[in-house]
This record gives sequence, structure tokens and C-alpha cells, in this order.
Amino acid sequence: MLGIKKLDIFILKSYILPLVLVFFVSTFLLLMQFLWRYIDDLVGKGLELSVIIELFVFAAVGLLQMSLPLSVLCASIFAYGSMGDTNELIAIKSAGVSLGRMMKPLIIFNVFLMFGSFIYANNVLPYSNLRLWSLMFDVRNQRPEMNIKEGVFFDGIDQVRLKISSKNTETNMMYDMMIYDHRQNAGNVSVIIADSASMKVTDDKQYLVLTLYNGESYEDVIDRSHPDENRQKRPFRRYSFDKQQVLFELEDYAFSRTNVDLFKHNSQMQNVAQLDYMIDSLAFEYKVRNEKSFRQFFINNVYKSRSTKDSGYVVSMDTLTAGFSSTEALTVISKALNVARTSESFLLAAVDNNKEQEKGLNKLRIEWHRKFTLGFACLIMFFVGAPFGALVRKGGFGVPVIASFVFYLLYYIMTMIGEKSVKAASINAWLGMWIPVVIIMLVSVYLTKLAVNDKGLPSLKPFFQEKFSKILALQKKIKNKKHETNETSGS
Repeated sequence: MLGIKKLDIFILKSYILPLVLVFFVSTFLLLMQFLWRYIDDLVGKGLELSVIIELFVFAAVGLLQMSLPLSVLCASIFAYGSMGDTNELIAIKSAGVSLGRMMKPLIIFNVFLMFGSFIYANNVLPYSNLRLWSLMFDVRNQRPEMNIKEGVFFDGIDQVRLKISSKNTETNMMYDMMIYDHRQNAGNVSVIIADSASMKVTDDKQYLVLTLYNGESYEDVIDRSHPDENRQKRPFRRYSFDKQQVLFELEDYAFSRTNVDLFKHNSQMQNVAQLDYMIDSLAFEYKVRNEKSFRQFFINNVYKSRSTKDSGYVVSMDTLTAGFSSTEALTVISKALNVARTSESFLLAAVDNNKEQEKGLNKLRIEWHRKFTLGFACLIMFFVGAPFGALVRKGGFGVPVIASFVFYLLYYIMTMIGEKSVKAASINAWLGMWIPVVIIMLVSVYLTKLAVNDKGLPSLKPFFQEKFSKILALQKKIKNKKHETNETSGS
């Protein structure tokens, strides 16, 4: 019994160490991908180090939902692959310990990890997303010192629009600058064009100093005392300059934090209980609203007046228009057709509106299911990695990294397809979110069955050899046919 306990400790050590290593490496790589994606929103904002650290911490916490299943998969392949490579699996099996018994300590560990993943997804992840995206909102709206993009009008300064054609990031010089100054609240009455310009913020962060070189200024002369100031034609002033400085006031340059409660209604910032309440409330609200709209439309447009001849069954038009003149009958029929067309348009619009409402509800349902699929994905990834590692029996990080990347990539692609289908209201949320988990589970069952029965992975070599032989035979047949055709034409 003592030996079994020592074996459990040995297996746990073989699994936990690579799990921690792969977890931190994968989280770091995903964090770098996050940084690369949002680098344009962070550069040139004058952010304090504490703000940047806070941003990265919350981003890393949010990325655990991707790095954790990948880490479990890679670590399980590495642990059992290394034991197989060093013949430890054979030695343990020869002692009468089955593969299922060897997997028992890690199964228990991953069951706890599954419940921990649910606690993380239900409590930690919503808070992390709330703080992350509220902070990103504040960063994006921070007054930039140098965040002007090429060929795009920059609106970071109140009542001023800037546009440049190119810029040098090393010298902070901008070229072909155009400035529209709307501070007079009179339209485009002041325009400045310069060949190049430089920009800096004063030390007190209150003003932006723009130094322009080799340009021209165009300004309409506005006479506020003139009785007809809104006239279409005005005199204008034009002058050239070699160097000119323009001062803009930056009232909101200091970094300010928005109240996070403004973002808490987003689906990614809610736990299971909150999502349940939101889904039920919105579904009930949509139902009441649609029924009210349907009732009002048909009462006011279709059933405003009922014919005395309407007995609830199909009646011919001749019967309905009996006693009317031809002109009156045509008028009645025309109005009936208009009502029918209006009703058709209303029903089509109602169907489209119902589909849009369903899409909004599906976004909440996706987040609800994601709380549970994360934990199940971690557990199932272990049942994929452990038997796969026992089957391939390859040590080191080469095979585990490649195999885990392939398996996780397939799972991720299926998850994205399922989510997009649910968001488009093409399939049910249960189906779209759980099909990838079920498919991976079937793969894990197949691999586990092979590993328990000491059967190797099916070889694909005969399959490819057969296909390759058929291709060679076909090429040879085509070549011989061409040769016979050439001989026939030559003779």
C-alpha cells in the first residue's frame, strides 16, 4: 500500500511540474499576443507603471481560460510519454498496476481542477473582465501625446481635426499636416496646411504645443458686429510661414477612471446567477413586447371593423361584394390588398426582429455555457493527453507540444464555429457550445480504450501508400496513353 502511495506522489510530481511550466509559458505567449493586438491603444498615452501592471494582470487572469486546458493537455502527454520513453510504464505494469490505476491520482487532481475552473469562470473571470475592459476604455479615451495615425482624421483634441500623410516614429516628426480649427464654432473657417510638424505636451499636461514648418494658413474673417454675419461669402486672410507654434488646451489629459458599474451589464462581466436573471428577464420582456406589438397592429390595422358576413370560414369575394357597385367593390378589394401587404411586411419585420432578439439572448447563453465547458474541457483534455502519451511513449517537450497544439487547435476551431453559429441563431446554444466537448470526449474514450488494451495507434502509412500507389499508376497510365497517341499520329 505504501508503494502505491509513493507511486501516486511520483506521478503527481511528473504531471504538476510540466503543468505549471506550460501554464506560465502559454499564458505569457497569450499575453504577448494581447499586447501586440492592443499596442496601438497603449503607446503614447503617458500611462503610469501601476496602470500598465494592472492592465497586464487583469489581461493575464482573463487568458487563463485558454491557457489552462492547453496546459493540462500538454502536461498529461509529457508525463505519460516520458514514463513510456524511459520504460517506467512497462515496469509499473509488470508490477500489476494497470494504466487506469496509474491515472487515478491525476483523475482526482483534475476533478478538483475542474471544480476550481468553474469557480474561476463564475467568480474571478467576470471581475477580471470588468476591470480589464473598463481600464481599456479609459486608456483608449486617454488624451494622447502622439497617437495620430497616418491618413486618418484625429479627433483627440476638442473642436480640432488633424490629418497627416506620414510620420517618423523615431524623430516624432509628422508630414503633410492639415488642421481644421472649429474653436470659433463657425464651421471650417480656419485651415492650416504644413509640410511637417512636431508635437509635445507641456510639463503640467495642460497644453499641447504643435510646431508647424513651411506651411500656409487660411482663415475666414468673421465680423461678429456685422448684421448679416451668416452670409455665404466672407473675406479671408491667407499667409505663409516658415515656422509657427499653435497651442491647444488639454482639459482632460490626466488619466481618469470610469465607474466600473457602467460595464457590469455586459455578458462577460456576469456570473451564472446574473446571467440566469438576465436571460429570463429579457426573454419575458421580449415576449410581452412582441405580443403587445402584434396585438396593437392587428387591432388597429386589420380588425378595425368586421364584416357582418364574416362567419369564420372562407367566403368568396363575390359574396362579400354583393350589393356593392363595381367602383365600391374595387375600392374594397384594393383596401383589402393593402391591408394584406401591410400585414405581410409587419410579419416579416417581426420575424427579423425576433431573430435579432434571439441573437442578443444567445450572447448571454454562450457566456452561461462557457462557465461549465471550461472545467469539462480541462478534465477531458487530460483523458486525451494521458492515453496519447502512453501510446506514443516519447519523452521531452517536442511531441507533447506539437500534439497538444494540434488537439487544442482542433478544439478551439470547433468552439469558434459553434459560438459563431449560436450568435447567428443558426443552432441551439446547448448544441453549439457542447458539441466540441462531446467530440473531444469521444476522442478521449477511443484513445483511452487503445491505451488500456495496450494497442498502438492505427498507422496511416498503409493508407497513404495505397493512395500514392494509385496516383503513380494513374500517371503511368496517362503517360502510356499519350505515348500510344503520339506513335499513332506519327505513323
